[in-house]
Amino acid sequence: MTVAKKFKPPQRLLHWNADEDVEEISRYTYGGYHPIQFGEVLSTPADTEPSNSRKYRILSKLGHGSFSTVWLASAQHHSASGHYFAIKVCVADADPQRELDVFRRLPSDEGRHVLRLHDSFTIDGPNGTHAVHAFNVLGSFLVARLARPYWNPRELSRQIAQGLAFLHRHGVVHGDFHMGNIGVTMPQLDEITEKDLIDRLDPPECTIVFPRQTPASPKSLPPYIVPPTDISELLPKPPAELHVELLDLGNATIVGSSSAPPACTPAAVCAPEIMFEQVTTSVVTQPATTASDIWALACVMHQIVFGPELFHRACCNDYLLKRMAAVCGQVPPSWRSFWDSNEELCKLDISQEAADQAWQIKIDSFLRSRAGSAIGKEDFGNFYDLLRRMLKIDPSD
Repeated sequence: MTVAKKFKPPQRLLHWNADEDVEEISRYTYGGYHPIQFGEVLSTPADTEPSNSRKYRILSKLGHGSFSTVWLASAQHHSASGHYFAIKVCVADADPQRELDVFRRLPSDEGRHVLRLHDSFTIDGPNGTHAVHAFNVLGSFLVARLARPYWNPRELSRQIAQGLAFLHRHGVVHGDFHMGNIGVTMPQLDEITEKDLIDRLDPPECTIVFPRQTPASPKSLPPYIVPPTDISELLPKPPAELHVELLDLGNATIVGSSSAPPACTPAAVCAPEIMFEQVTTSVVTQPATTASDIWALACVMHQIVFGPELFHRACCNDYLLKRMAAVCGQVPPSWRSFWDSNEELCKLDISQEAADQAWQIKIDSFLRSRAGSAIGKEDFGNFYDLLRRMLKIDPSD
């Protein structure tokens, strides 16, 4: 008789675990995150640029990713005193050069709709040497959009598309394009004093880092971990001119680069050719491309105009491939062998006619529910045609 193994819950690393959106505490080790606390000043190495030292005082946390934490900071050096920046501190084992190479390709056009890199340097800490990048501060597009339904979806889509076109025009693939990587500019932030800014933000919900076992290197850990603060609440509430920018070029690559990493786009906006490889082989080896960026852009524009995601609650499975084929009305030749060998997929009616009918039902329902909205019937027809042209299941089409 086989005895079932008793479920063993994962070992807790801390006495008090944070339930909020925080980075993985186990990544605070050599090669990983740099421990940071509020009020700390990050500065350029004194021995490399003594006459041009730049200092940034950490005020609040803006977010984190697999390869960095991001903080709101005030510039303490004379040339930028009174200005705020988003400070990205990369993990020590990250390759900072690729992101720098990407930004160096991008001219400082006024209408670029892509965030700007203002400064870059390195700092040494208990977990290694970390690249530090200073960007203009962007608020959360998702949060700001929900609070401001009067913003024109056509204008939003136009600016976002211009940002991606700017990258592609200069030979850059974003590689991780989704709603979370769109930000709203906050030029009025520099009009607020540091004291008033802190007073207007919600107090941080800090969880003390108290390891259950004595760590090998206590200095590798921060004194506390904290979820990000939403600074979008500082945006003006009345209708205001909107300016959005694409952010997080940490996964961006230069077109034709031989060192491009595998694509890592979320399932809801992942291009079909990448998702097919992941479903059928359980790995992704191919890099993101301009074509996969355009697919992701179409998914984002769909969400901005219609509301729900095009592929709501998407997961890496056969069902998502089915939904992609149904939306596009086509099964690519490269999928055919897998498709015909799957007893569920091979029974489906995938045709252009079925796709056209499903889209028409969606459009009719939308127009009935949004009568008098900012998008007129003619504009919506043009948007629909554009969206269908962007959603190509075969990138060679």
